[in-house]
Amino acid sequence: MATQKNTKQSIYRVGGLKGDHCRDRIEHTLSHLHGVSSVKVDLASKQVAVNHDESLTSSGYIEETLQSLGYSIQG
Repeated sequence: MATQKNTKQSIYRVGGLKGDHCRDRIEHTLSHLHGVSSVKVDLASKQVAVNHDESLTSSGYIEETLQSLGYSIQG
């Protein structure tokens, strides 16, 4: 499998993560977004790591999707 050019990893601190159901919901939803290659949710640190096409960073689409699921993005 060839590596995509312009791939970036973004890490988001997410409020509202409560358990495995939250992890599964986020991983399932984000992994289906166009341009996302992988998603890993760490419940202990409340962080979501997303490998994605660079264009998604500037669009804010990942943050909007997390917020639409009911989670907050923490700075």
